[in-house]
Amino acid sequence: MPRLDLTRALMAELAAVMRVPDLPQDPTGGYRLTVGPDTEVLVYGGDDVFVLMVVPIRTLPLEPDYGVMNWLLHANMFNSDIAPFVVATDEAGMLILWGRLRIADFDGTTLARLIDNLADRAVKMRTEIGEAK
Repeated sequence: MPRLDLTRALMAELAAVMRVPDLPQDPTGGYRLTVGPDTEVLVYGGDDVFVLMVVPIRTLPLEPDYGVMNWLLHANMFNSDIAPFVVATDEAGMLILWGRLRIADFDGTTLARLIDNLADRAVKMRTEIGEAK
């Protein structure tokens, strides 16, 4: 398993910005942060050049209407305001926002700001799509 020194350094900077002593890795090797009452943001180091950031939204509706599908697909267009993040589903049918980010483009402060913005976006998406039933 790679050491991921740059990933760990970035997460240490994030911990300092958040004023917590440490951000421990979860059993999957990622960093699981809870923002607000119920929004998780997961950060995974891979090659120590990029991190993968994943934000679970909610389960994909079993019968989404045209408007929801149009809205979700439009979110993946080249001119989307969530770029470089895209909307996808995981193997369990959970809608997620995910993006691959260069570590060199971030410090603890900018990463904290991005995490807050993504959590806000997740809340808005849940509202737009509707909560899981």
